[in-house]
This record gives sequence, structure tokens and C-alpha cells, in this order.
Amino acid sequence: MTDYRFARPGEEDEILDLINAVFSQKARPHDFARLIPKVYAHPGFSRLHAVAEAEGRIRGTLAMLPIEVQMGGAALRCGYIGSVAVHPRFQNRGHMRALMAMQAEQARKMGLDFLALGGQRQRYEYFGFAKACLGFSFSVNAANVRHALKDAAPAKLEPFPESGPERDALYALYEAQPSRCHRSRELFYETLCTYNSVPWVLRDQAGIPAGYLVAMGDEVTELVLRDETLLPGAIRAWMEGRKGCTVHCPGWNVRRAAALNAFAESCRVSDSQMLRVLNWENTLNAALAFRREIVPLPEGRRVIRVENTGALALEVRSNETQVSPVDDEPDLCLTEKQAASLFFSPMALLTVRDPLLRCWLPLPLDIPVADQF
Repeated sequence: MTDYRFARPGEEDEILDLINAVFSQKARPHDFARLIPKVYAHPGFSRLHAVAEAEGRIRGTLAMLPIEVQMGGAALRCGYIGSVAVHPRFQNRGHMRALMAMQAEQARKMGLDFLALGGQRQRYEYFGFAKACLGFSFSVNAANVRHALKDAAPAKLEPFPESGPERDALYALYEAQPSRCHRSRELFYETLCTYNSVPWVLRDQAGIPAGYLVAMGDEVTELVLRDETLLPGAIRAWMEGRKGCTVHCPGWNVRRAAALNAFAESCRVSDSQMLRVLNWENTLNAALAFRREIVPLPEGRRVIRVENTGALALEVRSNETQVSPVDDEPDLCLTEKQAASLFFSPMALLTVRDPLLRCWLPLPLDIPVADQF
């Protein structure tokens, strides 16, 4: 008999042993205390996990990390799903289905606006998730730097401070970003080290911190700058001694994307996450308002009915946007997965025929690598 419940205090070691063993069998050796130190290097993480207990042992687990996503002047509450693991001898018994249902119910009780995760598409489509979240990946090679960035003054790269006033100054730069996930000041450095990432300070020619860069191998996954004019120098500094790199850029940062596109060898548009929206009114209100802050939007109104939610009117009027429930006849009727794809996937750029929606979509929603789980 299997008991499905939320983990208790004191079960941290058993959970950590299980997820390390399961993920190490699937791929390279895993040590979650090092891989995700913001969570697993600290006591008390058992509270995040729903578990399946059989034969007196935890045989499966699925965790949800609450994250606050700030977009312009609005904040959304996200539950990031991770550490999905079932002991090999106890697989194919419906454990993941039961644990996901527990966490989804918990998310609704907590008033979360949406769930997010990264993983195999079809596996999580069964649980209502859809591919979403517009992002850009720019490929930069040595020739690009030699020809296009030859006049840029290179920044200086130094190890990121784990504590102290400079770390606090860099944290303030992060907090000034128009879209970001809330990170505690105390766990800022550990958050940047998620998934074995390495953070670096960028100093300008005067030796003053100009921002920071976070990398996984040759991939730049996060780049925060005091001023966007420092971008060429930051990329030139990172490319020193390298033949090439990939620079990731969130979909909302259109100025950064345009600057990278001016010299990068190529660009790839991707859907970086999977989403399951729980509160459509809150999520669309925040995302549409933030979209208007990024680019001008034509005025108009569309009514879209979303399965299990009802009809919502999306309006853009001069200097404001609004999303609200209505009883009007809808212009579109969508399932939850179809709606997530329509509003937040880059495929909206190709598939939407409505001329007004083509100007509005896709809406910006981003979970940086450092905040993923």
C-alpha cells in the first residue's frame, strides 16, 4: 500500500538520497546539494516535497518551489515543479500522477497564479502543461568579435563576491531589472550558482562593477548590466580565449535582443519553459500590462474563452490595459493548453491570424535559469 503525503521535517536526508540516486542513474552523477544549493544546501527543504511512501520508505517525490515573478509594476506567484523522481522498482504505478495532483491542489490553496517546469514535452502535457515562454539564444563566434566588436573597450571579469558590499551593489542592479524573480539577498550568490553555473563580476575600465554575468560552460545564461551600452565590452571580455559562445536573452528584453542581433552570427527563438496557468485573469493582466511597457500596442478588445475559466476580455486603451471576466460572446474558445501556447509561446508569431492579436502576442513571461528548480 502506498501513502501519498507531504514530507515531514527530518526526512531531508532520505529525500536527498532518493533524488540523487534516481537522477544519477538517468544521466551523469548528481549531487543536488551542489546542483541547487539555494534549496538543498539548507535545512527544512522537506516541506517543498510531496512524497509516495511504500514499505516504510519514500519511493517517489515531486517538489514545488514558490517563486514571485515581478513584471513591471505587477507580481505573479509561481510554483516551479522539480525533483520529480520515482525509485526504479516502483515506477509505472501512478505515483507521479498522484504527486502532481497533490501539488496542483496545494498551489491552488496557496493562491499561486501559474505552475512552471522544464522537462520532456509529452510527459508533462498529460498534466496540463504547454510549451511557452519566448526566449532568444544568440550564437557569437571569434569572427563576430574581431570584426564587429574590435572598438569596444573590454570589461574585466573577476570572481563574483559571495558576500560584502559589492555583492549588495550587484544585487541592487538585479533588483532594478524590469522583469525578475524575487531572490533573497542572503541567497543571492547561491541562486546564481544553480545548476553548477558560475557567476562573474564585470568591471568597467575604471575598475567599477558594471554588472555581472552568469555562465554554464560557454553559455551566458544571465547578463545584468548597469548600462546597455556596456554590452559589447561584456561580450568581448567573455569571448577572450574562446572560439564561440551562446548568449541567452529573455523575450521581454527587446533592446538587448536588437543589440545582440546586430553582431551575432545567428539567433534561435525558443520556448524555454512549460506552463500551466491557474489564474488566467491575474496572469494575463500582469503580462499584457508589461507587454505594453515594452512595445507600443494598438488599441482594441478581444474576448477569449478559456476552458475551466470562462470568457475574458483583453483590452488595450491609450495608456492602460485590462483583463476582466465578461459574459460576451467570445472571439476564440480555447483549452487551457491552447491558451498557454497562444498567449506565451513564440509560435504565436507564426500561427495567429487575427491582426490585433498578432501585435499583442506573445506576452512576456520568463523564469531565468538561476530561479528554476
